[in-house]
Amino acid sequence: MNPMSESEVKGSKKNILDCAAKLFSKLGIDKCSTRDIAKKSDSNISLISYYFGGKEGLYKEVLRSHALEVKATMESVVQRSQTQPLSKSEFVEQVDQMVANLINFRLQYPEVAKIFAREKLSGMPYAKDVHEEIFYPLIQSFFAIFKNGQKLGYVRTEINPALFFIALSEGIWGTYQVLDCEIPLRQDCEDILKDPELFKKQILQIYLTGVLV
Repeated sequence: MNPMSESEVKGSKKNILDCAAKLFSKLGIDKCSTRDIAKKSDSNISLISYYFGGKEGLYKEVLRSHALEVKATMESVVQRSQTQPLSKSEFVEQVDQMVANLINFRLQYPEVAKIFAREKLSGMPYAKDVHEEIFYPLIQSFFAIFKNGQKLGYVRTEINPALFFIALSEGIWGTYQVLDCEIPLRQDCEDILKDPELFKKQILQIYLTGVLV
């Protein structure tokens, strides 16, 4: 048998990661076996150990690879904040881009979003390193934008940047989780959640404009 080319290895890894994400989302890491993943990805079970060092390594790589995708999409916001003078409208635009990226990632990778949500509920036993290495530096970049807005008088100084970010990001992903639940509340916002642009506008109105008239 001829050895796989670099592109074939890359494709094989991605196939395993994509299939693993679906199974980890559905079953969780404890109830998902490497045999399940090998079968779903139509791969030799030995490749999971060879590529990722086993099930736990594969699980962590699912988290890390998608965290890197989030980082890549957020780089434009970070770079913009470093090159554009911060006006009030520019602050709104940068938050707009961040919200759009959070929504797009949730829609593009719903299984991975569920894995991260489960991780948070259990204290992030596997995602802690990914959060500290990849997510937290991005979040700190947003803190810098937020604090600059406070310094320039565009943002209320009594608002804690970390609490604002947590409420905003969890509000977006948590709202989408409602769609996975067969409860009456889902019907009250389903039409908005089916329209990403409308949902983004609603989020910006709630978190930037406020609800009082």
